[in-house]
Amino acid sequence: MTNQTNTTDPGLDELVSQCFRGGELLLRELRLTPEQARRLAADYPARVEPLGQDWYEISFQEAQYFYVN
Repeated sequence: MTNQTNTTDPGLDELVSQCFRGGELLLRELRLTPEQARRLAADYPARVEPLGQDWYEISFQEAQYFYVN
């Protein structure tokens, strides 16, 4: 679920879609620019933690508890 009013990076949307396809994977480490990391945190229900040298831990684990009906 993205915030379509703020999304201006279709490449980032595609990357997130590919990396978390199917929903079985909720935690990944991705190499992103600082701007991509900021946008991902703003546009998705994800926790984005910097790991260093443009690597970030992206977690949708918390989101499953808040967004499951």
